[in-house]
Amino acid sequence: MRNNRSIGDVSQIAKDFSLSTAPPPANSLFWEMWNQNIVQENAQSTLNLPYLQGINSGLLDPNDYGGYNVADAYYCFNGADDYQAAAAKAPSGSALQAFLNKKLAGYQRYNATFPSTWHVASAADVTPPEITKAYSDFERKVVAQYDPVYAIIVMLPCEYLWAWLASQMNSPSSQNVYGGWITGNNDPSGAYAMGNFLVQYQAANPGVIDQTLANNIYAWANFYEYANFSAATNTQIADPDILGLTPLPDLVSA
Repeated sequence: MRNNRSIGDVSQIAKDFSLSTAPPPANSLFWEMWNQNIVQENAQSTLNLPYLQGINSGLLDPNDYGGYNVADAYYCFNGADDYQAAAAKAPSGSALQAFLNKKLAGYQRYNATFPSTWHVASAADVTPPEITKAYSDFERKVVAQYDPVYAIIVMLPCEYLWAWLASQMNSPSSQNVYGGWITGNNDPSGAYAMGNFLVQYQAANPGVIDQTLANNIYAWANFYEYANFSAATNTQIADPDILGLTPLPDLVSA
């Protein structure tokens, strides 16, 4: 069983735009966003969820795995539209557009598996949990209302959190039916290339990325990943207000 909607192989993008797939510099925006206390706490809470621990042990209820994947179809069908819109706004031929088109292609490839695997052909076929709808709406609004570079920032929690989660799990045995999830997601190179792209982007476009806004968008997207995994097993989630997440004006309501 696999559930991998990561950006995929970025070797050509890295070659075309001289980007490294090694960890970004320690003082980069990539690590600034990830190392926020609220993000670190949220990542650990996500790892400890019954859904992720069930994947780690191989004992997750298949109904919960299937339910998550059907709900994920709603997010991913809408996500493809979001990244297509963001790519259309990015400068033609830029690394930003290349990343967004790569993400779009990844979603399209992944979405093409839903009709045969889960018998879902579009977002309209799914009745998702409210938190999944909220996550999708959040991402769409970020893409619609901000510079297209923020599409990279709002996608990074998915890209890096999933790789980090997989890296914290046991090497799967042949008996773990969810082993493909662990091995399929345990590769941060795409996220690292995106982080190194942001280093180049900020140097070439000073002031375009508001780092406070970037940190806030990243923290919210990380929270939605946690909440989305929680919904798979009906696990109660922490209140965003208690966690300390700051609402984004005209974007996120508390």
